[in-house]
Amino acid sequence: MGILAYLVIGLMTGVLTGFSGASAVVVVVPALTLFLHVPFRTAVGTSLAVDVVTSLIVASSYARQHHVQLRKGGILILGAILGAQTGVVLAHHVPTAWLKFSFGLFMVVMSWNFLSHAWQNIPLVTPPTPGHMRKPPSWRMIAGVGILGFLIGNISGLIGASGGILFLVALLYGLQYSLRTAIGTGTAAMALSALSGAVGYGWHHEIDVSGFVFIGLVAVVAGFFVAQYAQRIQERYQVGGTGLLLLAVGLSMLIR
Repeated sequence: MGILAYLVIGLMTGVLTGFSGASAVVVVVPALTLFLHVPFRTAVGTSLAVDVVTSLIVASSYARQHHVQLRKGGILILGAILGAQTGVVLAHHVPTAWLKFSFGLFMVVMSWNFLSHAWQNIPLVTPPTPGHMRKPPSWRMIAGVGILGFLIGNISGLIGASGGILFLVALLYGLQYSLRTAIGTGTAAMALSALSGAVGYGWHHEIDVSGFVFIGLVAVVAGFFVAQYAQRIQERYQVGGTGLLLLAVGLSMLIR
C-alpha cells in the first residue's frame, strides 16, 4: 500500500510540475502527512528532494523549446538559494501558521488574475507592439526581484514550497517573462532552491528515502511528458489551469 501511494503521489506531482511549474509541496507534503502519517518536517524534506529531480527534468524540456532564460533570473535564483538555508534554520525555531496563511491568501489573490486573463483570452504580460522593444527592468525592479527570491527561499525552507508558483509570479511581473519562459526558468530556479533546502533537511536526517525514490522516479517521467504536451496547447488553457492550481493551493493553505 505504501509503494502504491508513493507512485500515485509521484504521478500527481509530475503532472502538476510539468504543466505549471508548481512545487511538489502541493501534493507531497499533504499526502505524506495526512495519509502516510510521515512527520511534517520529514515530508517537507522529501518534498524538496523530489522537487530537485522533477524540476531539472521539466526545465530541460522547456529549455529544448528555448523557454529557459537564466541570465536575467540569476538574482532571483541567488536570493532563493540563500533564503532556503535561512528557512531551514527558522523551521526549527518558529511556528509556521502565519506564513501558511499569508502564502495561501496571496495564492488566492493571484489565482483571480490568472483565471480572468484565461477567461478573456488575453496574455498575462502584454507583449511589446511591433517595432518596439520592451524596456529592460530597472535596477529597483531587479533588486526587488532579488529580495523576493530571498523570501521565496525562506518559504522553501520553512514549509517545503520550493517556490515554483512564486518564481512564476516574480518572473512574469517582475522581469516581464512570457508564461512558458517563466515556467521553464522558474522550474530551473526551483531545482536549485529545492537542492539548497533539501541539503539542510538531509543534514538533519529528515528525508524519507523510500518516498523520495518512488515518488521522484514517477514524477520525473510524468513531468517530462506533460511538459512536452503543455507547450503545444493554447496558452490560455495553461494560464487557466495554473490559475485553478493557485486557487486550490491557496484554499488548502487557508483551511489547514
